[in-house]
Amino acid sequence: MARIWHRNTSSPVRPKTWGSLAAIRKLMNWDPFLDLDVAKVAREAEPVFTPAFDILETSRCYAFQADLPGVRQENLEITWDAGRITISGVREPDPMGEGADYYALERTFGSFTRSFGLPGGVAPDRTSATLKDGVLTVLVPKDPPERTGRVPVQDGVPVQGRA
Repeated sequence: MARIWHRNTSSPVRPKTWGSLAAIRKLMNWDPFLDLDVAKVAREAEPVFTPAFDILETSRCYAFQADLPGVRQENLEITWDAGRITISGVREPDPMGEGADYYALERTFGSFTRSFGLPGGVAPDRTSATLKDGVLTVLVPKDPPERTGRVPVQDGVPVQGRA
């Protein structure tokens, strides 16, 4: 360590410190997450279950697919509102886990809600949904395009309101 000398005296002056070097090292290596009780945080956290959706478009419909293992049909709700489809549901925890000591808890449980906007030209009244083997499939048919055709002109029939 270098010696620092004060101008008016020949005695060495100690440099100003913010505490011992050990305290500084401890502060530099401090990890705030080490002080957390991870089990307590996991118990108090709200369960989050967010299924991923695949959305595809065919010439006849829009299709939504999601893996929903463990979600029962009576816990699903699909609604329409102003051009948006909302899919919500609940995945409940296994009853055998109550009072048990978990060594790993990786699956998530809880409620979810997902909303998707669709362009015009769909038929919400003909929407269908199936839940098979834990896969939800929602089909939103497109309205058929207006057909083209000819308007026949009849001979000798005057159009009302015109001369």
